[in-house]
Amino acid sequence: MLRPYNFTVAVSILVACTTRTIRPREVMAVGAGTAEVQALVRLALTLDAAGDRNADTLYTPDAGVVGNARLRLAAPRFAGITPGAGRVTISAANATIEGRLAWVLVDYQWVNPAEQRAEVGRATFICERRGESWKIVHAHSSQPLPWEPP
Repeated sequence: MLRPYNFTVAVSILVACTTRTIRPREVMAVGAGTAEVQALVRLALTLDAAGDRNADTLYTPDAGVVGNARLRLAAPRFAGITPGAGRVTISAANATIEGRLAWVLVDYQWVNPAEQRAEVGRATFICERRGESWKIVHAHSSQPLPWEPP
């Protein structure tokens, strides 16, 4: 027979060992309001490839941009892109929004027909809603290593 003290200890242990279900906050998946963020990322890559200074307006003042493991302070900000000549095409994009933050994964290709040169890259953008628009707060890009499949 359990004494009152032992019963209290047993119940306390049982309660402490129970699990509870934790539900994550709702995450908006691809296609659920992500068009604006994806357009921002496309514009950032396009303006960067053109060397257009208007790209600066897409970033927060304290944004960090890293390309091929190097901090980038001006164009070209993204791995594989050479400023001026050439254009960028995006082959895949996946965006997720949670609250006022969004992250976008994108595969892109920079092509310069005059030099018969093409480079591929992959980037991750973190964006934040500021007022009525989105701004880039962080971007990180890299090119695949020669032995990695495309």
